[in-house]
Amino acid sequence: MTSKRPRRGLRLPPQQRRDLLLDVAAERVLEQGVLPIGVEELAQAAKVSKALVYRYFPQSRDLYNALLERALDQVAGALDAAAEAPDLASAAGDVADVYYRHVARTGPLIQIILRDRFMAGHVSRRAAAVRARVARRLARKARDAFGLDLREAIACVSIGMTMPEECGRLAFQGELDLERGALLCRELVLGVLDVAGRRGLEAGG
Repeated sequence: MTSKRPRRGLRLPPQQRRDLLLDVAAERVLEQGVLPIGVEELAQAAKVSKALVYRYFPQSRDLYNALLERALDQVAGALDAAAEAPDLASAAGDVADVYYRHVARTGPLIQIILRDRFMAGHVSRRAAAVRARVARRLARKARDAFGLDLREAIACVSIGMTMPEECGRLAFQGELDLERGALLCRELVLGVLDVAGRRGLEAGG
């Protein structure tokens, strides 16, 4: 991810300036692999003042939520459509493929932010709603297909969601071929469903 950064002092429209700050912040998060990123470092990389960074993002969580919301907005529609597949295996496999390809293309920005200990209690409602909406649809399908209670179904979905994140991260870093990674990701997700199905049979006894 590379952004065209203006010369210091060049005036940009507010939205374009905000987008630039987000582009630069995303680059830094992906380079570091962890939060936080320093405000002074961000300002220098974007060729702006620290005061300008604070004007757009008064607190660090405002910046990270803006990054998270933008990343989720890029993939939310495709995730929602994939989750509407009629059967559980198709829905889970399609959701995994959409998410995997997004991470492979743009990097593991979403998981870096969501797994940060500080952000665990500060994720915006808007960002949380995207993942929750898709997770609920898959969890209901798992509950209906396997006879699991909803808590176990949600746990299975949460475990399954780690597969496209990790496979996508490896593909983004060039450690996994894109299409081989897609096949591996789908197989791993279906493997989680197989375990969930056996768990449901045991519970039904």
